[in-house]
Amino acid sequence: MIIKGRIPQEVADERNAVRQILGLNQAADEFSVAYGSVAQNDQEIAILSRSVLEILIDLASYIDVPAVHVEEKRVVASFIDETSAGQPVPPLIKIHSSLAKPADALVAVPYRGYWFWIDDHDIASKAMFSFLMFIFTLTETGGKDSTPIITIPAG
Repeated sequence: MIIKGRIPQEVADERNAVRQILGLNQAADEFSVAYGSVAQNDQEIAILSRSVLEILIDLASYIDVPAVHVEEKRVVASFIDETSAGQPVPPLIKIHSSLAKPADALVAVPYRGYWFWIDDHDIASKAMFSFLMFIFTLTETGGKDSTPIITIPAG
């Protein structure tokens, strides 16, 4: 991460306050960003982020699960809408469920007699889904399988 350039004094004051709060070198222009809970030095910002699994578990709480699946103890009930300062907090992703196949879905998956889907008009959910697909691409570790090579001695 690089912090440089000409900025107004009030922004510079805020930048210096952030550096002080994070324990960063006030004179440095470049900082390393590393995974962890404690920075190694005053030119590193340590971020202890969630794993992909933890992100998926959190996002799964926004799935509109069928009541019958909850009653059958196949799944826990969906996340109850949150409010902040009296206003509803929009969900990170909204995955609908219905018995009928959706007519206008970005993606739709049948499972146990129900359809689970993201509405093609829900831009926020589409963006989150695209982000998840990008994260999966970044974390993919499997290589391309190739045909095994067999050596047969001739002689």
